[in-house]
Amino acid sequence: MSMQDFRRMAAAMDQRARQLMAEGVMGPELIHRMVGHMPELQRIWVGANDQQLAMLCQDYPGFYEYASLMEEAAEAQRANPGQSRYKDLPELDEPLKGKLSDLLTDAAVLERQYQALIGAGARKGDANIDELSRMHQKWLSNRDRFIESVKESDLPKNVSEFVVPTLGQMADRIAQLKIRAGGK
Repeated sequence: MSMQDFRRMAAAMDQRARQLMAEGVMGPELIHRMVGHMPELQRIWVGANDQQLAMLCQDYPGFYEYASLMEEAAEAQRANPGQSRYKDLPELDEPLKGKLSDLLTDAAVLERQYQALIGAGARKGDANIDELSRMHQKWLSNRDRFIESVKESDLPKNVSEFVVPTLGQMADRIAQLKIRAGGK
């Protein structure tokens, strides 16, 4: 990936983190609300060198805040692996992992774009809202197919007990943003 790709992803995380922090969302709740950005953050962590990462943190303070919180959470998990609420969850196979990554990324895009429309004062009937509504419906269909795939797999029940509510919370947040933006 190029630095331009890293900047695009960091700018999106920066924008969303700043929006959430302006609403008073901090700490673990910020991590929870930005879970959709985890695949992009991982791409930056794996692909950027130290100098590039330092530049991104300097240029995008919201990205820096989110990345710092995620690093603290990862350090806490490494220090006390038995304390993690995820310790008993098996790793997903590659096809499911890819689908989940796509769902998280698409959810982050929806949240960011609805928030941008809210910030711009969009009105009901706006073509952008209609397009986002179509994207939202597609995301909901993909989410439902993913949940069915998890339920039909031979994964332990605790996987679906974790995944279903998490994706449900994301869907609820997107639906609330949709309403605030004037969508149906």
